Amino acid sequence: MNNVLPVVESEQRFRSLFDHNPDLVLFQDAAGLILDANPAFLAFMGEDRADVLGRPLTDFLPPALHALFNEKLREACRGHMVQFDVAVPFAGEAPTMLSVTKIPLMVQGTVAGVHVVASDVTEQFASHQTIRDQAHKLNTIFESITDAFFLMDREWRFTYVNSEMERLLNVQREHVIGRDMWEVFPEEKHGAFHRQYQHAFETDQAVHFEAFFAKGQRWLDVKAFPSQEGLSVYFADVTEKVQSQQELYRQHSDLQQFTYIVSHNLRAPLANALGLADLLGSLDKHSADYELTLKHLQASTQQLDAVLRDMNTILSIRDKQGVAAAEPVLLAAAVEQACLSLAEPLAQCGGDVVLDVPAGLHVLGHRAYLHSIFFNLLSNAVKYRAPARALRVGIAATARPDGGVRVAFADNGSGFDLEKAGADVFRLYKRFHSGPAGRGMGLYLVKAHVEAMGGRVEVQSALNEGTQFVLYFP
Repeated sequence: MNNVLPVVESEQRFRSLFDHNPDLVLFQDAAGLILDANPAFLAFMGEDRADVLGRPLTDFLPPALHALFNEKLREACRGHMVQFDVAVPFAGEAPTMLSVTKIPLMVQGTVAGVHVVASDVTEQFASHQTIRDQAHKLNTIFESITDAFFLMDREWRFTYVNSEMERLLNVQREHVIGRDMWEVFPEEKHGAFHRQYQHAFETDQAVHFEAFFAKGQRWLDVKAFPSQEGLSVYFADVTEKVQSQQELYRQHSDLQQFTYIVSHNLRAPLANALGLADLLGSLDKHSADYELTLKHLQASTQQLDAVLRDMNTILSIRDKQGVAAAEPVLLAAAVEQACLSLAEPLAQCGGDVVLDVPAGLHVLGHRAYLHSIFFNLLSNAVKYRAPARALRVGIAATARPDGGVRVAFADNGSGFDLEKAGADVFRLYKRFHSGPAGRGMGLYLVKAHVEAMGGRVEVQSALNEGTQFVLYFP
């Protein structure tokens, strides 16, 4: 008797749940006949209980759904719980979206029947469809804009990437979405992009900036807009514009230097020459003063000729006149040729040149330019060596990971005050030593030739310690 009461109570609780469940609930046998149905199902179908029991569920469904429901019933009868969503159309009404679950009733290891629970999810499905439609519209907009675009949350994780960003930064969205930006681009973590994005987050203000993207070797114009969700970033490739601006700046700098040459280096010897020429007209050709004045005139004209030749050299480099097309040049051969050209002055001062240049390493450039670069660097090392010690020059070259070449040219000479020299290190007619005479053309030519081949040059120097030039070739 004590065991019967819990069973009765359990059946009553189950019945109460069955009858009062707002979802559509019924119980089928293995043949698909309805053995029981709750009031929610009867109301949904508009049928009486007596008209439902003993009939297959498919009698109350459109013919197009019979195969699907029969297949799911067979799967449940094999002991598997089945869940699926289906749109059920009714005549004259919009389809109802049902989320259907079939649960097998197991008795002693055998399927005794199948419970069917169907929830009306029409509103939820419509909401999800609205969200999907909006997402599709946004995706269409993001893909149609000409700028590259991405979304990032406040944990620096990419949440969206458009196809233009994939193309411009050479990434694939499936490899980027969900990942930390600085994991994808670690070389930019402490650079301009990080600083600007961090500023946008901290101030909640949009930022607009240009920065060099090292991995892609291009300049980007970036606009970033913060929100509660994260950052919306639009950017475009402006490399050509920046390079044009840099070229314009270089030409302006050249013009300034030519103005300096004309006003300082040409005017003085020209004025001297004109004055001396006038003076010669008043002197006796057989006098000592005539001979002395003539020598001074010759010196002034030679000085004028030297300046004009310098200007011609500068213009030839800038316009690449008379220069053959770029070709692979063995670096070791170019260095050795410069050393051979200066073999006599090196021997006279007891100088030693140590080469660490791989035999097969080459630079895409011009032989004449490379010879000029190393000749001028080595010539300066000899000219401005430290009097208290024997000259030692080290030239080491290595291939860079990006495919270019790095060359370090270091000497133990007298050096110069780099901070004092400032931006004048590579300018025309600038000298930083009071020792041997020079025209101040060597370093200008080094920089001009390196840049003409698409490279760049850096310098480090200290008084009485020496100088190191680092050349980067593409």
